[in-house]
This record gives sequence, C-alpha cells and structure tokens, in this order.
Amino acid sequence: MATAHGTTDMIVHDADDPDVNRNRQYVLVAAILAALTALEVATYLMPKDLQHTAVFAVALCVLMTIKFVTVTLFFMHLKFDKRFLTVAFYSALALAVAVYLAVLATFRFFWPADQMIPR
Repeated sequence: MATAHGTTDMIVHDADDPDVNRNRQYVLVAAILAALTALEVATYLMPKDLQHTAVFAVALCVLMTIKFVTVTLFFMHLKFDKRFLTVAFYSALALAVAVYLAVLATFRFFWPADQMIPR
C-alpha cells in the first residue's frame, strides 16, 4: 500500500513499497492450497479398488509434502529464519512421512488382501 509522508507542502509517495504485492501473493498461495486440498478431498470419490493402492498413498504423500513446504515457506517465513530452523522443520516432515508409511505398512495397506500371507 502506498503511503504519504510529510507536510501539506511536500508529499512524498512510497512507490517502491515492498508490501504492495504481498496481499496478492498470499491470496494466490491460499488459492493454490485450496486447490490442492480439493484434489485431496476428491480422492475419496475414486473407486475403492484404486484407493487401496501404493500409488494412491504416494500421491497423497506428495500432495501433503507440497502443501507443507508451501505453508512453511510463505506463511511461516522460514526463508528468512536461521538455517537450523529450516532444517528442523523439514526433518520433522521427513519423520512424519516415514511414520505414516510405517503405519501403512504395519496395517498391510500396500498389499491386496488376496496376496497377504495367512497367519
């Protein structure tokens, strides 16, 4: 937003204000995040036989990662913070994906029921 400074005799406008396009950028990022969320929600409309595949889980993990990186870069301003904090956040992301995939493997999500070894 341009602001005016000075007395009534001499008004100087801030033409190079860096915050002018910030609102537009945040709205664009929010629209992209909303579209990715809509895509994730739309996956529930897929047939059940496609939902229980490894490709499905990997696609949801990729969408989750894109959304996490986008939120941390644009809304948490990690690109301006110390490198340690950036590494900490992305390490947490890697840990979350590893735990999620481990839980899926524990419940045998990646193997169809007819290919499971009976106990």
